[in-house]
Amino acid sequence: MRAGTIYLLIALVLLGISLLKEKQRTKEAIKATFKIFYVLMPVLVFVFVLMGLIQAYISRETIANLLGQRSGILGILSAEIVGCIALFMPPAVFPFGGYLLKNGASFGSIAGFVFTAILIGITTLPLEFKLLGKRFTIFRNIFTFVLAFFIALLMEVILR
Repeated sequence: MRAGTIYLLIALVLLGISLLKEKQRTKEAIKATFKIFYVLMPVLVFVFVLMGLIQAYISRETIANLLGQRSGILGILSAEIVGCIALFMPPAVFPFGGYLLKNGASFGSIAGFVFTAILIGITTLPLEFKLLGKRFTIFRNIFTFVLAFFIALLMEVILR
């Protein structure tokens, strides 16, 4: 049995237990779930379409050359830069990272991409400037980029 099926069965059992215990709170939880689903679904569809387009137009060899083990430090830096400018929500980063991994990207490149895609957001810079200040935001993003690079290198060495 696949993991997704098991998770779905567990969720249904817990939902049934919740319905038996507190019907009103369960209805509120279901409403909240559908609100989250409504927000995430377009993002996930975008990621799946993007993965399909990449698969159709970019060969596995190209991905392996750009982000694979032979690409070394340049591959990790490239993946980090893509992560910085990617417009992914965190739940969409992992399927895309898994897709790249299956198509020849190295563990270091994937780690760099995932860290920067989640922790550095070019699109959120104006809000971060306003709330936290320019100096702090710039320092935090540079520090995060450098730290992500060293973590990605470590992941590459450990998981190779």
